[in-house]
Amino acid sequence: MEEDRKFHGNRFNGISLIFFREKRLIEFNYDFLNCSIRQNQLICEGFIKPTEFSIDYKIRIVYDGRTSPKVYVLNPTIEYNDDIHMFSSDKSLCLYHSEIDNFYWKKKKHHLYDTIIPWSIEWFVYYEIYLISGKWEHPYIEHRKIENPNRFSA
Repeated sequence: MEEDRKFHGNRFNGISLIFFREKRLIEFNYDFLNCSIRQNQLICEGFIKPTEFSIDYKIRIVYDGRTSPKVYVLNPTIEYNDDIHMFSSDKSLCLYHSEIDNFYWKKKKHHLYDTIIPWSIEWFVYYEIYLISGKWEHPYIEHRKIENPNRFSA
């Protein structure tokens, strides 16, 4: 009996429960996303169409339950560009700046359905404006890799 209790106690750890909670909240609020729990991650995929005149963007949200979720554009391919709000390291969307926005992801407090997903939809609206204007219109932190102006060459 004690072994059974131990087994069941470890079967659903805190991370797994977070995945089930987030999956349920996302599927209840967003019918365009399909979520699954695999390889210790919550993975959601679907299509975002920011306006009626937009194309469909296929996205993948990956959440490991420990760090801030990441959002990737699967189709069409959006190449990294210093002018748009993406991370150069993995081409995930940059949705907020922890210090400037005073937002630090907390797995027990925050939910994807009311933060990451609406922010992703908003990101695509600004991306489409960027495609028209050539300028990222939403406030942001500079992503460009700027050389140190005080650096002297030998």
